[in-house]
Amino acid sequence: MGRAVNAANIRDMRAPWWGCNAGRAMAQAITSDAERAELWDAICHMRRVVTVYDAVIGAPHRHATCLRLLAPSSGLGADASTPALDERSPEQRQRDAVSGLMRLEGWLGHCDKRAMGVAKRAVWDDATVSDPAALVAALRCVADGLTGRRVGRRAA
Repeated sequence: MGRAVNAANIRDMRAPWWGCNAGRAMAQAITSDAERAELWDAICHMRRVVTVYDAVIGAPHRHATCLRLLAPSSGLGADASTPALDERSPEQRQRDAVSGLMRLEGWLGHCDKRAMGVAKRAVWDDATVSDPAALVAALRCVADGLTGRRVGRRAA
């Protein structure tokens, strides 16, 4: 049946990775909290890279923004936690976005084509995960790249 209701299971169910197809598939395949967190960082990084790249090339948003209000709900202000103003030129932003995507593609290139395809569909488009092992293999390549570890060849 279902899982027991206890503090550990409640904490686990509050984790952010249960909110998307890629995160759920990863969490069901991996039991270690530390590895889940590392692979979740890889998922978030992949989404950030593609979102920035899409924006600089003028592509439409991949997902609907119908529930997001575009107007600020409170007065605008800045404090110490506010990100610094991005003073790069549009050309530099574009170069950086392309570099980020190429770096990500390089990391994904260390897994087989099936794993790369599963990861891109699941992470970028929130598609249903057809092969969780392939997704995890691709995410491990990205996680290795993000942490500075040597990215090795992986097959699903």
